[in-house]
Amino acid sequence: MKVIITRPIERAKTFAELLKKENFEPVIFPTLKLIYNKNVEVSLNNYDWVVFTSPSGVIGLYNIINKNQKEIIKNKKIAVIGEKTAKTFKKYFGREPDIIPKEYTADSLLEEIKKVAKSNEKFLIPTTPSTRDILKNNLNADLVFVYKSVEPENLKEKINKLKEELKDKRFILTFTSGLTAKNFFKYVDEDFTNIIKNNYIVAIGPITAKVIKDFGFKPLIPKKYTIEGILEVIKNLRKLEGNDD
Repeated sequence: MKVIITRPIERAKTFAELLKKENFEPVIFPTLKLIYNKNVEVSLNNYDWVVFTSPSGVIGLYNIINKNQKEIIKNKKIAVIGEKTAKTFKKYFGREPDIIPKEYTADSLLEEIKKVAKSNEKFLIPTTPSTRDILKNNLNADLVFVYKSVEPENLKEKINKLKEELKDKRFILTFTSGLTAKNFFKYVDEDFTNIIKNNYIVAIGPITAKVIKDFGFKPLIPKKYTIEGILEVIKNLRKLEGNDD
């Protein structure tokens, strides 16, 4: 069974390898392109906390700070949205974060931060201009745009070509952010809509699922909001299809 991976190509490869190990056929079809900003300045001395909502936020901050600041960040309080971001932070900065919420959403992250943060503490959030505002609106926070998510060139034409390739095939569409879903479904025509509704969609979590539902589709959501969680859903769908090896 084909599994369509719509996340940026840098992040798609790991998911593709997991799928191959389970004898699925991954199709890397990015609906987002990540561009890291280089000409951004930030002083970590102004902040008590650094909050990361994606692995790209970690990488983006690492790219723009100097060697001294990379040491300074080790003494800051660190909050991350989920385990993948935590692993990326440890890889680049050599320590574990202080906060990881049980549910990997910005809402849950905010709840956990509020349990321990002091009212006078200042937050830095390395992120993208397309980020949700919930953290900024509820914390004494500054955003630094360390990367941006842009739509790949000729995406509409690529989606029309994908439609032809998927006709008469069984497939699963996967989405790991609201923006990957929005960029995809805004170009889906009526014919492709009917094809998709006879197959499956898996969203990484409720925020992404809401975007998909707004386009009139019914995605499945894993118990754990990770690509491993998506993989478990996909394996169960294969059993439903009667193709379990």
